[in-house]
Amino acid sequence: MKFILPKSNLVTSFDDISLYSTLSNTQINIKKYFSNSSSLYALNFLQDMWNGEKVNFTEKRPSLHFSSRFFENENFSNKFLKPSISKEIKYVLTLSEQIRNGKFGKISDIIHIGTGGSNLGPKLIYNAFQDFKSGPNMHFISNIDPYSLTYTVKNLNPKTTLIFVVSKSFNTLETLVNLKRVKVWLNSQLNTYNVNSKIFAITSIYNNAIKNNILPSNIITFDKSIGGRFSIWSAANISTPVAFGKRFFLNFLKGGNKIDLQIIKNRETSLSFHLAFRNEYTRNFKKQESHCIIPYSDRLKLLPSYLQQLIMESNGKTLNKDLVNINTPSSNIFGCVGTDAQHSFFQSLHQSSIKTSIDLICFEEIYPKNYHLDEELDNQAFDLLRYNAFSQFLAFKNGTSKNIKSNNHKFVRGDKSVNLLLFNKMNEENLGKLICLYEYKTIIEASLSKINPFDQFGVELGKNLLKKNNRAT
Repeated sequence: MKFILPKSNLVTSFDDISLYSTLSNTQINIKKYFSNSSSLYALNFLQDMWNGEKVNFTEKRPSLHFSSRFFENENFSNKFLKPSISKEIKYVLTLSEQIRNGKFGKISDIIHIGTGGSNLGPKLIYNAFQDFKSGPNMHFISNIDPYSLTYTVKNLNPKTTLIFVVSKSFNTLETLVNLKRVKVWLNSQLNTYNVNSKIFAITSIYNNAIKNNILPSNIITFDKSIGGRFSIWSAANISTPVAFGKRFFLNFLKGGNKIDLQIIKNRETSLSFHLAFRNEYTRNFKKQESHCIIPYSDRLKLLPSYLQQLIMESNGKTLNKDLVNINTPSSNIFGCVGTDAQHSFFQSLHQSSIKTSIDLICFEEIYPKNYHLDEELDNQAFDLLRYNAFSQFLAFKNGTSKNIKSNNHKFVRGDKSVNLLLFNKMNEENLGKLICLYEYKTIIEASLSKINPFDQFGVELGKNLLKKNNRAT
């Protein structure tokens, strides 16, 4: 018998995504949310962002990451687009095909050096779909720990390896030190010219790449208005079209663009607004300041880390546009892949006093048919995976039977704030939808509190102190 979630918990659906929630529209009074002053500010904030206004009001610049997603939809509306960003995407797609087709010689491996948003997004995509790879092997280096790079290059051939150095500022110390170290490795077998020809810089600051001896022909720029944690849509994600091909990357952009269009055309029913309002409700009224994200797919085991940076770096602030101190709109984000989470920390979520809202993410289909070891058993295993997600949704919602009293050790209260996002299948387009969905959710939550989701001065303080005190520079 097929396990079906109660229709009463279905909040809204879009394309091939269904949102179930333990919080009904009546419970959180969705109409009231859309009519209050903070929601009107949020609506205007999004419109200003799309119009290219300086919504990053502390750094006095626009935030135009979304423009990349209109690459194949350029006729939608000129006001939503920046032609130079479309030009950057075209160049990246051309270059990636040249790499794949042998213009730079036989390339077996690429080392992608970057940190934060310059690493998490491309690494997430590669980890999710590496079995579909049709280009070089990708190796991601973000940590300054010498072990990471030393171990990575151990079995690589410098002659068949390219280096992508991704940094918006091209001034991030950890990235530059790793660049110096990879040059030492390249120099062990190559002459100076060949070493330099192997290294590509992806950055917003052209001159900083020049200062670090990157060949001008090997510098790929992306717009300064695209923040690091939003750069998965930009040239900073060149690793994806190189590994998977042009069409794969365009499908990824297309998925994000579908979420753009939904929220532009019909904000009141958009998935992002519904998720944002629910998180706002649980944080303000149920005092659940932690948020747990559980993808029921091993392909998405890096998703919680990616969303952790997106949400906490964007919204981990207490001062709003009016210079008023507020309760931070950022939840403390944690999570891991289901079903592992069920057998590690779900016990605490079910029966401790911890106050946490939860997002469960699962798919009706994950693997192509040719992946089966045994079709019948594999289908059973996948059904079990999905039913785990559905069962946990109901357990968090309902708890134990009313016959079990609260003074019984078996008692589970339930009444948790849980969202379940159900996709029809796991593919690159739906991953684009998923990431864009949380991106808008994050921006909406920020704008409801009138904070700036596009700066990160706390991060910059640490970077500046490191540069001041570091003896390696």
